[in-house]
Amino acid sequence: MRCTESLLRPVIIAALVCCVAASVYAERWERVGPEGGSVISLVVMRNGEVLLGTADGHVFASHDGGEHWELRGRVGKRFDGVVQGLIADSQAKSRVYAAVWTQDPAAGGGVFRSEDDGSTWASAGLQGEAVRALAQSASNPELLIAGTRTGVFRSEDAGRNWERISPAGDKEMKNLDSIAIDPRDANVIYAGTYHLPWKTADGGKSWKPVAAGMIDDSDVMSMVIDRGDPERIFASACSGIYRSENGGLQWTKLQGIPYVSRRTQQIVQDPLNAAVWYSATTEGLWRSGDGGESWTRATGRDVVVNGITFTGKGKTLMLGTDEGILQSTDGAKRFIAKNEGFTHSVVRALAVSETDSQHLLIALEKEGNGLRESVDGGKSWRAFPAPAVVVDELFSIGESWYASLRGGGAASFDLKTKNWTQVRFLVREKVRLPNKDGNSPTSRTLERLFKPDVKVLRAEGGRLFAATSDGLWASGMRTGVMQRVPEKQISGRITDLDANGAGNELFVVAQSKVARSVDGGKTWDSVNVPESLGELLWIRAENRETRAVLVGSSAGVYEYEYGASWKEAHSWKQLQSGLPGAASWPAALSGKIWLISMKAGGVYISKDWGGSWEWSNADDAGLVQMIEETKVGYAWARTQTDGLLLIRVEAP
Repeated sequence: MRCTESLLRPVIIAALVCCVAASVYAERWERVGPEGGSVISLVVMRNGEVLLGTADGHVFASHDGGEHWELRGRVGKRFDGVVQGLIADSQAKSRVYAAVWTQDPAAGGGVFRSEDDGSTWASAGLQGEAVRALAQSASNPELLIAGTRTGVFRSEDAGRNWERISPAGDKEMKNLDSIAIDPRDANVIYAGTYHLPWKTADGGKSWKPVAAGMIDDSDVMSMVIDRGDPERIFASACSGIYRSENGGLQWTKLQGIPYVSRRTQQIVQDPLNAAVWYSATTEGLWRSGDGGESWTRATGRDVVVNGITFTGKGKTLMLGTDEGILQSTDGAKRFIAKNEGFTHSVVRALAVSETDSQHLLIALEKEGNGLRESVDGGKSWRAFPAPAVVVDELFSIGESWYASLRGGGAASFDLKTKNWTQVRFLVREKVRLPNKDGNSPTSRTLERLFKPDVKVLRAEGGRLFAATSDGLWASGMRTGVMQRVPEKQISGRITDLDANGAGNELFVVAQSKVARSVDGGKTWDSVNVPESLGELLWIRAENRETRAVLVGSSAGVYEYEYGASWKEAHSWKQLQSGLPGAASWPAALSGKIWLISMKAGGVYISKDWGGSWEWSNADDAGLVQMIEETKVGYAWARTQTDGLLLIRVEAP
């Protein structure tokens, strides 16, 4: 035993040393908001939990009626899987189905099933089909009917096997948006298409259009059978609300909801009062208390309602909107936002203050040109004054904020007046004008204003630089007037701009070249880049003693170590060792910690100045579009659908 112990001790010690070395740096991801986001679908499980589906495959859950939310799982593996519908199985307590279509038409979608309340998901058939509607038979829970872009399908064994029950290749029986199954007879099925509704009474052997009374070309997005009278059918469409009293043979257009510029996405019957109906539209929620005869708007016109459900034994009305969850406990008289824990916004732009890493400014895709500010690292958010034009990118320079604007140009924020001021891009040209009296021509200086597409704004050496689609521009910090750097030095589309830590070297990516300036941007020296790198996307000066830059391209990330001479031929070394050779967003370099997010998805972290890389990501997070460096141990990640994330890479 002693001999064995003496032999094992060095091995154990070595193993412990390896474990400690491997855990010197650990990553932690935190969702820091802001709360809210686009909700596509809602369902209440048999245990009372509420699930919501999003446009990127995420499923969030609330066990307390919407007071708090948590990320439960992802349906499928794609980042563009739209969870169009969720169905709580009527016989298996923890089973839930999802109808999914992908934003990439070539990928399709499918039906998915979870046996654990939405935590994990498996395919339940129809792979490659864009499933836009899914229904379960009330009389036979094993029977599922799915509507897809190509037709109607039926499964008689809870999704294990499927058969097409609409004519293949039919010009009308395609592009399904809604399905309803008669509770008395599962062979009676209603199907709403992009054009008009259809009905079968024999399980799909034969179909007939049931559109009498409907405006032609009505996209039927929801069909609901009145629970008190199965012959009464309600249909919501882009042309309004319709009701049939005879199983779809004749429809009556219900008055009260104008349909101009509105899509009526769902209609739902109140579970406690059969005479009350709710309609989810792209211009608010509408309510009828008399079976659809008259309607009143119950929310603001700017609320886009995608889904409706009821919690608390039917007493609480819950809406899934483009900006989050709204709840009402008084019959839609008053609504309260309930989004704690649900952070699922598209962050279009992000800037972190150069003087305070907890001070953030963001632009959300759903809020037009609105901005939000946080001074406590994302714990709370408040509205911030916005320019009159939509902001595409945000930048922090000193204590000021700058923005690149939709349609071209830029603006700076005045801390005293709390207003945004246009940054002027000015070109002065001397022209010779003929003299009418025959004397020598005179010269005159003309000024022209430009609005180039601004990619990056950065201050170095007391000057402000702008990388634009129309060359590189520069100005003094106080002048507010940008002038183009002479085109002989650097011209064309400037993709990215960076400086070394000392600020005495500037670097730009200009089309197929990389250029450097050591005199504050007055003169530039370019080096050609091998064609094998493909399209050049970004540049970053390395933050260690070696004189090198990182260049991101469509073929991967490359290091150009130039040493004492920029112009001499130097080799381009591709960073690999776990890092994919593909397009990426600009790297964030904090000490020896380097972070890169790939445009196809995934974040990679190096803890040894790019020597080796490992994949890292938040739980089921979507696409990270940009990582903003702040200081060693911190980085902010702007995402396509998951709001803002904080990445901590630190010693445990």
